[in-house]
Amino acid sequence: MNVPVYGHLRLHFQENPITVFFPFLQNGFYVEINAGNILDTLCESCDLGREKVRQRIQTIFLNGKPVDDIGTAGVQDGDCLALSAAMPGLVGATMRSGGVLASFRHSISHRSEVPQSGARGGLLSIKLFNLLIKEMGPRFLERGVLVASDTLQDLLRAITEAEWMHCKRVEFNDREINCNALTKMELPTGPGYVHLEVTFG
Repeated sequence: MNVPVYGHLRLHFQENPITVFFPFLQNGFYVEINAGNILDTLCESCDLGREKVRQRIQTIFLNGKPVDDIGTAGVQDGDCLALSAAMPGLVGATMRSGGVLASFRHSISHRSEVPQSGARGGLLSIKLFNLLIKEMGPRFLERGVLVASDTLQDLLRAITEAEWMHCKRVEFNDREINCNALTKMELPTGPGYVHLEVTFG
């Protein structure tokens, strides 16, 4: 799939102000994928081992439906994946992937199936919640995500002057610029994205 990308932005923060990115990671970002199952897609996108993914991601919603088996549930272009660590209480236990109470939500659960031959890859929207924002958010940001240009401008303008003080390097399309110029930059509008990489420490 040809994704319209306006530019490539790299930010390097000397310290880890990950809380600045919490709303962004929760509201959703995009990664390019090949059609396949959720487990393989996450391992490739966030650079985690299969067991680590299974252990830490306890609640998964695909297009609003809870998923029990990430090894067979397929994702493809246009899908939305919401990920959470274990949630407390009865609701958390019921929504937990493969949990003992999963049968109580049978009617709303995602029917796991690997995408048919010929299914296309493309863009997958990912949303992170609770502990996963801090645990896995930096991994996604370091590997790079796609952000709609208007969303990116809102994110950059939400970073305070004090927080920008910890940003030691900014590159846009391989050209180093200062933070002030970046926040004032007008990105193209329309159905396109910017490839964003953020490193810390």
